[in-house]
Amino acid sequence: MANPTATQLQMLYIAYFARPADPVGLDYWVSEGTSTKAFAANMYLQSEFITVNGSLSIQDQINNIYQNLFFRDADSGGLNYWTKQIQTGKIVLASIANDLIWAAQNNKGSEDDLACLNNRTSAAVAYTAKIKERPVIHPPGIRPILPYTEDSESIEKGNLDTMPKDSNR
Repeated sequence: MANPTATQLQMLYIAYFARPADPVGLDYWVSEGTSTKAFAANMYLQSEFITVNGSLSIQDQINNIYQNLFFRDADSGGLNYWTKQIQTGKIVLASIANDLIWAAQNNKGSEDDLACLNNRTSAAVAYTAKIKERPVIHPPGIRPILPYTEDSESIEKGNLDTMPKDSNR
């Protein structure tokens, strides 16, 4: 199986978190070369997902993923089908997003879901790319904390002999 693309991983970020991937996280997972199944299982265990979905029923978790991917509730037939697949152990809830994405991409009659998924994914890809190209801006008067180097200023090294004396001490 080929490593997933950044676009495939974006779809899973949308499914599990209802948001685009952050550039650092996306770059990490692409470079890891993990499968979409392993990636989905990892996302399912993240506190960001658990906080929103951890106390929900299987049906409600499936429905949330439908909402995130397709901007609609699951139809009753689909919801019952996926719930039964999970309850009988044919699939696991942690990877349901992969199955829903595959179904949208391959099943006849899923054109609206596919169009919504493609639009959401395109927007997520564009958003992540825009964030990645933005320079880091530090608020006025606040200096970034830089790592210690031998040529850093004495005050940054914490050399108390060269620091200004505080008259209140």
